[in-house]
Amino acid sequence: MKLIRRKHKVSSHHSPSQRKYILGDNTSFIVDEAYNTLRSNIVFSMPGKGCKVVEFTSCGMSDGKSINALNTAITFAETNVKVLLIDCDLRRPNINRLLARKSSPGLTNVLVNACSLDDAIVRIDDYSLDVIFSGYLPPNPSELLSSEAFAELMETLKARYDYIFIDTPPVAAVIDAAVISKHTNGAVVVVRPGTTKKEELVNVVSQLEFADAKVVGFVLNCVDDEHSGYYYRGKYKYNYTYAYVHGAENAKSAKNTKSSSRSENQKTK
Repeated sequence: MKLIRRKHKVSSHHSPSQRKYILGDNTSFIVDEAYNTLRSNIVFSMPGKGCKVVEFTSCGMSDGKSINALNTAITFAETNVKVLLIDCDLRRPNINRLLARKSSPGLTNVLVNACSLDDAIVRIDDYSLDVIFSGYLPPNPSELLSSEAFAELMETLKARYDYIFIDTPPVAAVIDAAVISKHTNGAVVVVRPGTTKKEELVNVVSQLEFADAKVVGFVLNCVDDEHSGYYYRGKYKYNYTYAYVHGAENAKSAKNTKSSSRSENQKTK
């Protein structure tokens, strides 16, 4: 996997509050290394050829799954592989907000044959990756995501890309993430210490494992300097911190989940 030097700047289309969370040429070394480590953990946890599909989920809302999914996709795109990011949170989509784009046409439009797949794929030149936004918000998200149309769409996309990252709703709220997991190679669970309760995390991991999802790691989000071995105060006036996450040992020792990840921590969805 060949690494390329980051040359892009965070798009001026983003608001200042959005811009500070997205990886760019002003991102600190510590934050870069955190995402590079997460990328390496994902790569080594999914050996073999063919497209790899990773879903990002969490226990609750505003835990940081969307920004971590986006930044991880950006980090992979920098290695010169074909990357697609899909917003499958059809209840509270956020990827289009982070990228300051319209949500439609998008995933739901394709699933109901309201537009072609090519019309729904948006090229984000700033980050050298493709995105499929949520589309219009349907009354039946779970039905759409468990449909044959979605299954066929995923097979089509796997033939086009090296890595597909999916932003899904929180597992504790709805079953969508578990439904989507049948089309993925692994799941990353974003945890927010101080907000996420241990029993909630145990329940989330249990639901994913019941759906035969492979939990490849956990991301600690919004960790302060007392809980992290590293601390950095950037010129954006907020804290970047990250830590190794031994999720199974702390959250579900009985299950003996063996994967762990570390990543940068930010205060956003």
